[in-house]
Amino acid sequence: MADAWQEVQRAVRALRKQGDIRMRLMEAYRPLLRLRLKDLPSEARHHHEWLVGTIDARTSERLQAEIRDCVDTLSAAQLSEAVHRIVALHEALKVYQPDLPPARKPYPCEDGNA
Repeated sequence: MADAWQEVQRAVRALRKQGDIRMRLMEAYRPLLRLRLKDLPSEARHHHEWLVGTIDARTSERLQAEIRDCVDTLSAAQLSEAVHRIVALHEALKVYQPDLPPARKPYPCEDGNA
């Protein structure tokens, strides 16, 4: 599930960028296509299937065109739904991630020890 977590994080980072939502979604779809259903928790698999179910990922030379064609046909409501489902995938996988300590120790005045 660690690989799935990394791929979903890549997708979310693509969505957070500036610019047109269709372009950001096209970038977000690439890591989602690398996910395997067996690496996702069962409660999140339907989100993945909704997002990439119609994209033929077997041929890498046409993959970008497949993603573009898929995203270009989405209505405004479907674009919103796609973003919602990517976030739902992220949240479903986040539950299974270990709690990590902060990357740095707080400065003395940040933790109330001034």
